[in-house]
Amino acid sequence: MTQPGGRPDDSYRRYEIRVLDPAAAVRLPGEQAPEATAYRGNVLMITAEDRDDADQIISVVDEVAAELELRRSGPGPFDRDERDSEHDRRAALLRAAADLKMPLVFPYFLEPAGDGPAAPVDAWTVLQRLRARTDALRGKVGLDHMMFSSALLGNPFTVGNPFTVGNPFTVGNPFTVGNPFTVGNGATGTYGLAGLGGHGPVAVVMPAPQPRKVARRPGVVVMDTGVGEHPWFAAPNDEVARQMQLADGTKVGVDVAVQSSIDSDPEDAGAISDPMTGSLATHAGHGTFIAGLLRQICPEALITVLRVMGADGVVPEDVLDLELTALALHQRENPAATDALVLSLGYYVENKDDEQYTAGLHKLLVDLASIGITTFASAGNDATKRKSYPAAFAVDAPFDGHGVCALVSVAALNPDGTVALFSNDGDWVIAQAAGANVVSTAPTRIQGGLSPAASVEVGGRVRSAIDPDEFSGGFATWSGTSFAAPILAGKFLAFLADLAGPIDVPTRQKLVTRLRRR
Repeated sequence: MTQPGGRPDDSYRRYEIRVLDPAAAVRLPGEQAPEATAYRGNVLMITAEDRDDADQIISVVDEVAAELELRRSGPGPFDRDERDSEHDRRAALLRAAADLKMPLVFPYFLEPAGDGPAAPVDAWTVLQRLRARTDALRGKVGLDHMMFSSALLGNPFTVGNPFTVGNPFTVGNPFTVGNPFTVGNGATGTYGLAGLGGHGPVAVVMPAPQPRKVARRPGVVVMDTGVGEHPWFAAPNDEVARQMQLADGTKVGVDVAVQSSIDSDPEDAGAISDPMTGSLATHAGHGTFIAGLLRQICPEALITVLRVMGADGVVPEDVLDLELTALALHQRENPAATDALVLSLGYYVENKDDEQYTAGLHKLLVDLASIGITTFASAGNDATKRKSYPAAFAVDAPFDGHGVCALVSVAALNPDGTVALFSNDGDWVIAQAAGANVVSTAPTRIQGGLSPAASVEVGGRVRSAIDPDEFSGGFATWSGTSFAAPILAGKFLAFLADLAGPIDVPTRQKLVTRLRRR
């Protein structure tokens, strides 16, 4: 798969990101203005029941695209293409999913039909033309939303001019920079200050948590930026897995062994977002931080942190959907290998109807829930009641019943137990956990370009103030619902570790009920 990058301008180019402007967006007659959302400008997402259904949907989209002088780019979603390894991997996973009658969720890439200069493709316009033609595609065609990680650093692809992002002296308040979902409440900015929730190094003197002997060690998968080097995750301590693969050798998540992945690793070489200033990327170390929280709460858990996003904390819906499909295939090959999934990311839909139009993510998470995986999703950090997905699925069927494992939406708490001011909330948020000014692991090999306020050498020893972006000590503070989700997942896993005998869906649902807020 394409290696996620770290710089916001890379994201704009790589994913052809557009931000839906409510005032300028194409609308159907009588339709209200949509809300702002970010999406891939040249991609639609298709959700199909089987290959025949997929072919029928593609045929309709082909016709509408042609009316707009556009066409489908590349081979069909299930076709092999020896020239494109990324497409081949996706096609192989989709064929395997089709054989097992799993949901089929895949991207439809658009390009101009002519050979001459053309305006940039806008998937929103194509989608609106599809909706005007037929209602039969409800729940089958939608935008490819951009998802962003839920640590308190803002949405990196909506900061405005992507070529000026990264200058640490002009960014200002990182929680209100260009993120269309924030109101600009100055009080939330206090979470960026040292001692009040900001991302910075701290010293921790506790030993590495050691697992107890239990009848069965539960498994958890985190889809994030990967995991970096840290003593807690290396021998003689329990290692954290960085990769999963299927029986045929297909990798789940970015193949972390190839050189391009190593060079762009958000937890190591790819942590610097701007080589001109040495600035750390907004989400460098995010996956390592989450892994440390899980290790602290449930040392018995077998942790796998898969890389699906870059150091900018951005992942398109189509990329995440593919890895969810791969995880479902892995779970079917290795029953009960994964008990929990942590998704510290989310996006906002453009209107209420879109909750039905973009059903693919919901179907994939229901499929995982049906085979024993409970998902913990962060509620988001924009101090809004606006629903963030996938967290908002928590109150939808079938997650709100007892037929499958739950999906748990998690808000963040301050150290004193009050709800963090930045945390999203609403009747769609069913649980909460610590998420402000928490302490966890940081990759020991990442260091930004900032320096201590003062540093001198006296008698052969260096005396200095704290270097604000030097993490060789291995620990940091940070804030966000990104971290509330894994903390609650860790508690769920600890419950599982204490149980003996079979653990069925009703048992797992009862454990989640214990974690729901009163």
